[in-house]
Amino acid sequence: MRKLRLTLLAILFVAGLTALLAEVLLRLFPNWYTEYGNNIYYRYTQDKNILTLQPNQNASFRNACYNIPEIKINSAGYRSYEWDKLGALRIAVLGDSFVEGKQVAGDAYFASALRVLLHVDVLNFGVSGYGTIHEYLQYVREVRSYKPKIVFLFFCTFNDVNGNSCKLLTGGSMLSCAGIENGSVIIDEKKGQKKIKSFVNFLYRYYKTSLFIKTVFFQHRIDARRKDKNSVLPDDYYAYMPPKGDWPEAWALTEYFLKELKRETDKDNATLILIPVVEHIRMVKSADEELRNALGVEAPKGFDPEYPVRWLEQTAQKNNIIFYNPEPFFRRYRDGHNLPYPYFSYRCDGHWNPLTHFLMANLAAEYLIKNGFIANNDSLLAQVENNLRRSPREILGEAAYKAIYEGGFYNGAVK
Repeated sequence: MRKLRLTLLAILFVAGLTALLAEVLLRLFPNWYTEYGNNIYYRYTQDKNILTLQPNQNASFRNACYNIPEIKINSAGYRSYEWDKLGALRIAVLGDSFVEGKQVAGDAYFASALRVLLHVDVLNFGVSGYGTIHEYLQYVREVRSYKPKIVFLFFCTFNDVNGNSCKLLTGGSMLSCAGIENGSVIIDEKKGQKKIKSFVNFLYRYYKTSLFIKTVFFQHRIDARRKDKNSVLPDDYYAYMPPKGDWPEAWALTEYFLKELKRETDKDNATLILIPVVEHIRMVKSADEELRNALGVEAPKGFDPEYPVRWLEQTAQKNNIIFYNPEPFFRRYRDGHNLPYPYFSYRCDGHWNPLTHFLMANLAAEYLIKNGFIANNDSLLAQVENNLRRSPREILGEAAYKAIYEGGFYNGAVK
């Protein structure tokens, strides 16, 4: 027995020493694996049980082809300015990582750009990983207290649908999800997992070795997916196909939470505007070719990237929700300016690059002015319409354009 205890102690000592040496080496010699996405953190609010960013961060975010050195989080836990002195007209922006905007620097993200254009308060409530259920809970528990008059809901057709369903939610997510039992929607808030999430964030924040292991594993999965020509279509992509299996329930849940969000905004005399996120798979000129090149898979029968947008528009019309689809403009802009691949994202990341945030902010401003949500202002409308005609090089500047579209490394600066 004594010999066994000594052996176990020796193993623990060697393991501890190895972990300590690894940590020292990774701190002495920082590299991409320890710098990738390691400086932006999230938390669950104790009273409202919703996921936000850690308040008062001055964060950064890095990926294989870009580095975003400046991401400021306000005291409420969102990427936005401080909300202590708000004007009469307030616009709330709900959404996931596309709205959160950690892939662009400074004030280049959508909500900030729209605020600069309109000179009104635009509150950015975007949080990575959110789906419709999370935006509904967030609105009821937090957003409505800010009394917005207009609520933009950006809907990511890639993963918002399965993100609402406990049966389809992937990746070990600790966010809330829902199911349908005996005709009733049952929400699982996963309250017991908050401490685990906090502990994991603590490790990634202060223990470089854990971040190194996570990032190596993450990159290995991406590389394997690119090389494996016999891969099956990843689960999220089944949102682009007529639903079967557990998907009909996921779509039903999505409609349920859209209706509930509409009901709650109506109570507050706020206008809900539903916008599909401009997604890379619908901006490419051949979705079949994109799947082959990016994932090494053939598009299955029935694969249709337009399916969720059609469903979203029909559901909005049925439930009296305002629907605005900006994607036709982006296709015209792509072709009119001969915009090269990756069009409105990055070559290493499908999220919006700063050009897309700028254009989307101007489109939203144009929509609000033309539809009477903002007082008619001819000079502002002329400015916005002129912005929408500007070329990508004019908007981004030569250095940023080359970094994003000509194989460089984008360092977070425009012009």
